[in-house]
Amino acid sequence: MRFLFFYIFLGAFLNAQTVTGKVLSQYDRSPVPYARIGIDTEENGTIADEQGNYTLDLSTVNKDLNVTVAVGGFDKFSVPINSFLQSSTHIILLKEKVKDITEVTITPKRFKDKHWGVDSKSKKILFATYPERKKEKEEQSRELAIKFSNKRKVKIQKIHLNVADFQTDVPVELRINVYDEKDNLPNESVLYKDVTAVLTKDSIIDGTFTLDVSDYDIYVNSDFFVSIQFMNFFKGHIFLSGALLKTVFKRKYYGSWEKSSVASPAINIDVKVEK
Repeated sequence: MRFLFFYIFLGAFLNAQTVTGKVLSQYDRSPVPYARIGIDTEENGTIADEQGNYTLDLSTVNKDLNVTVAVGGFDKFSVPINSFLQSSTHIILLKEKVKDITEVTITPKRFKDKHWGVDSKSKKILFATYPERKKEKEEQSRELAIKFSNKRKVKIQKIHLNVADFQTDVPVELRINVYDEKDNLPNESVLYKDVTAVLTKDSIIDGTFTLDVSDYDIYVNSDFFVSIQFMNFFKGHIFLSGALLKTVFKRKYYGSWEKSSVASPAINIDVKVEK
């Protein structure tokens, strides 16, 4: 009887380590779709669905670490796992960032147009994404970033992805982030709004998908990184063009950024640069 009680207790304890909840905006309680819920410095976690719902297994993780959610446009959410488990509710409320930059008037005399980044349209050097062949959550959590060296005030106008092949059964949700730099790695998001887009075959013109972010007021005045993350599950594949001997930074969930200088995906941007 004691052994039976022990196993029942153990099962209840382990079940208590798996939590379900929802990721919402604190401002209006609207869902934050496809948010990554992860463990600080670890390559594990889960992805919320389009309604912000999630299930997170914490039974085998170090309880001294933090549960973390970082979405562009929101303050970073981070709490100790033990505190998170003891909470009566697992609704994660993300607080919207308060814009603390002054408005800048873009005039031809003060700013000039520039095009930066990797422009390759190669069909031989490719960055492939096909969730059905890999672990779905790991593929959704993968984030790729490239660095832009910069010493002036810059406003990002458009972000382009060169797509060599796109074969999916559903439209693909894309999240873009912009980070400042620390120790030559992506650091904190500079966005004041979550930047997402829907990628379809029709939205790819002459091998390029373009997202106009001119209304997002994305300003940087030092080195920065632009990242991409394909968020929802799909059957099929996406092949981004790549270029050899270029550098890419990549991570899963909130694990450490890894730097690779073998090849980089073709991410390029249109900017206005202060003269």
